[in-house]
Amino acid sequence: MEVKERNKTIIIVAILVAIGLISLFLISGFASSEENFPGTYAALDQKRTTVTELMGVTAASSTAISLLPGDAGTPVAEQLADLSGYFMFILGAICLEKWMVTITGTLAFKILIPVACAILIAATIFAAETWRSVGIKLICFALMMFAIVPASVVVTEKIDASYQASMQQMIEDTKNDTEKLQKAAGKSEDDNVIEKFTKKVKGGVTGQLDKFENTLNRLTESIAVLIVTSCAIPIAVLMFFIWLIKLLTGVSIQIPNVRLSKMAWRKRPGLE
Repeated sequence: MEVKERNKTIIIVAILVAIGLISLFLISGFASSEENFPGTYAALDQKRTTVTELMGVTAASSTAISLLPGDAGTPVAEQLADLSGYFMFILGAICLEKWMVTITGTLAFKILIPVACAILIAATIFAAETWRSVGIKLICFALMMFAIVPASVVVTEKIDASYQASMQQMIEDTKNDTEKLQKAAGKSEDDNVIEKFTKKVKGGVTGQLDKFENTLNRLTESIAVLIVTSCAIPIAVLMFFIWLIKLLTGVSIQIPNVRLSKMAWRKRPGLE
């Protein structure tokens, strides 16, 4: 009986050593190379290009609408200018996703999984259930961390594809309207040139304002879509992985519960 148990222990230890070495010397190199994830990087690059174009269109529109006679366009111009902060946040999230693909690959397969295998080897030799649980948690965490970005990109590709055509059309339309105003302004420093231009266009100043207000609405919708695809879906994928790991292995990964303090809650008007 003791011989069987010892042989079983030797086999398990040998398998864990092999898994740790393969993860350290083979899989880590594959998982940390950008060339092995062309689809993921192409999708993120496309999204980054779209966000950059939207930022440029927003800035140009805000500048162009300020050229209109009077102060009627000032509120819309200010709202357009305020959108740049949201685009910067989205751009940062996209860049973080790109970095996470290779960083998490290196961290998961070069560090966490070999360490987890070492812990499981110790748990097998010394029959320590607590160590075994720690090793399993570490492996689950490493795989989940590495899979978040590719999985979220796959989920968001269809959403991005459905909105890509409308976003590009909006960018082109806004560029055309902006260029027309800028060309009119470039002909002369006299405000009368802009006034003549807006009178020739259907609806005059009001018509131009309506165009840029429509642009503002469409840009706001684009921001909502990009926040969902760049932030909300990766978080949802993370939550799904945590639930799946708990379902398959029984290992529970706790997430810190952030609560508002009672003092902050009471300060809100109408809430006691």
